[in-house]
Amino acid sequence: MKQLHILDLKRPLSFSLMVASAVISGSLSLQAESRTMTLPEIPEAVTSFGAAVEGETLYIYGGHMGVAHGYSVDDQSDKLFSLSLNNPTEWQELPSGPRLQGLAMVAHNGSLYRLGGFSAMNEETEAHDLVSSAECARFDLKSKSWEPLPALPEPRSSFDAVVHNDVIYVLGGWAMYGKDKGDESKWHDTALQLDLNQQPLEWKEMPAPPFQRRALSAAALGNKIYAIGGMKPEGGPTREVDVFDLETQTWSKGPELPGEKGMEGFGNSGFSVGGDLFCSTISGSLYQLAQNGSEWTKTQDLPNKRFFHRMVPYQDNSLLFVGGASMEDGKVLAVDHVLVPEKK
Repeated sequence: MKQLHILDLKRPLSFSLMVASAVISGSLSLQAESRTMTLPEIPEAVTSFGAAVEGETLYIYGGHMGVAHGYSVDDQSDKLFSLSLNNPTEWQELPSGPRLQGLAMVAHNGSLYRLGGFSAMNEETEAHDLVSSAECARFDLKSKSWEPLPALPEPRSSFDAVVHNDVIYVLGGWAMYGKDKGDESKWHDTALQLDLNQQPLEWKEMPAPPFQRRALSAAALGNKIYAIGGMKPEGGPTREVDVFDLETQTWSKGPELPGEKGMEGFGNSGFSVGGDLFCSTISGSLYQLAQNGSEWTKTQDLPNKRFFHRMVPYQDNSLLFVGGASMEDGKVLAVDHVLVPEKK
């Protein structure tokens, strides 16, 4: 079991390093001042998976377990795991589903919503046969059972989703159709929404986004939905940010992520907590969006560099960093915890 790294962004870096050192050495303190605790590593080293926090529990689903750019039946997870954040002694395995990576998962009112993703149909020694899925499902946390939901209008993977005011928003991604269709693929130019209060449930298109991107993140803050970074069909990785205003139903450009290269936006993870929007990037940087939405500011170097990971909020003052990989060290098993800055 690995110790949880905790960095308090309200303290000087020297204090944070002392806290991290104390945790690593096993000198754990239960004092509120240090806010330390111990969390186990994730059960499987995965990238491109789904994660969400509901109440006091962290959930992860699926993901890629193989080497970079190597895809096969044995390299994809079909597992759903949970970790109690009140008593984080060990991960629990819950009823599984299809093998998937490049999916999105959100939590809402006692349920998990699993959306899209793709599956490898080939064995390790065979040529890649990658097929995106339109399948969606809901996992009831009380009954611990899956039930099907209306499928996405088209297969979609390497996208992201966020739930806001009882509506799920789906942004970006592409569809891969497998070797039976000549390895054809299609970059999506649509964005979708699913009103969870509407019966029957029905996916509807949002006003057309002015971009095609995958390996991006989706986040919500106030009356806006953010599409952060990713990769474009032409031009490769990008730090671009697009913003959808829920009141005016219009898209506009947001401030680009900091950095000199587009890779800073590739495989990032964004989420809001405590009334602020944060983004975690491949360089190990944590960025915070200004209250007026005009620029991003770097708040911290994180304990582990990650991309194709998940950053999810815990309570209203912290973020959990789960899974993913770094260019230097490969897949990351550690779960990192960062306290967000207090509002001034």
